[in-house]
Amino acid sequence: MANKHMLDIALDMFAATFNKKEEWKAQVYPVWDAGMERVKDVHLHKAILNICMKKHKYPPTLGHVVEEVQDVIRELGGTGMELKEYRFCEHCVLREGIREVSAHFLILASKERRVHTCVCRCDCDGAEQKYPQMGLWSDLQSKMQHDARITLMEWHMSDSWSSVLTMEQREPHNYARMRRVQKEREREGRRNPYMEIAKTMIAGNYVPDEPDLARRKPTQTFDNPTTEHYTNNEWTDRDNCPF
Repeated sequence: MANKHMLDIALDMFAATFNKKEEWKAQVYPVWDAGMERVKDVHLHKAILNICMKKHKYPPTLGHVVEEVQDVIRELGGTGMELKEYRFCEHCVLREGIREVSAHFLILASKERRVHTCVCRCDCDGAEQKYPQMGLWSDLQSKMQHDARITLMEWHMSDSWSSVLTMEQREPHNYARMRRVQKEREREGRRNPYMEIAKTMIAGNYVPDEPDLARRKPTQTFDNPTTEHYTNNEWTDRDNCPF
């Protein structure tokens, strides 16, 4: 995949050669980024050089760049570049082949409970095509289940119902501490304004209040400074400022 630095260089070369305006790069960047998703830096650089040195009846487009990249790959002994549309399953389509995992396990030697949080590849065809080098979630689960040093207590993984794990699943220790602090403050009668906002947002009727400019404290000014050092007419060295 072409990195952002190489993509910036390619766009700058393209814009300078074909007299593109300054805002053109920002407009086409997402499209070029997607189009060059499976292109190596060396192939993109060679293709852009070829495009810029050729004569064109009309200004070239991203499609011409993709065709040039394919020609470059063939010249170097490859078979060209096939732009594929990945097909993900319902469990990973929102994260394009990624499954978030949080495994809670017990270390038998020390009786210590720990949490391992990571991302893995889904087992659908689209995820396998897009992330061929990424580890499969089922392999991790099987490895932890058969590890004699630990006991797998809980296995949480994103799916079609929830594409992101909750804090309780990802960080159970921090979540328990947060709930403990909340309950202590509730017993003390201390109001939590963020919980009130969350309730109204969940209810679907949250509208941010307009800022009350009249209640803001005005900027404090001094008409007659009393510090003698800064009221004289002499030049003051900025390095001598005590603040």
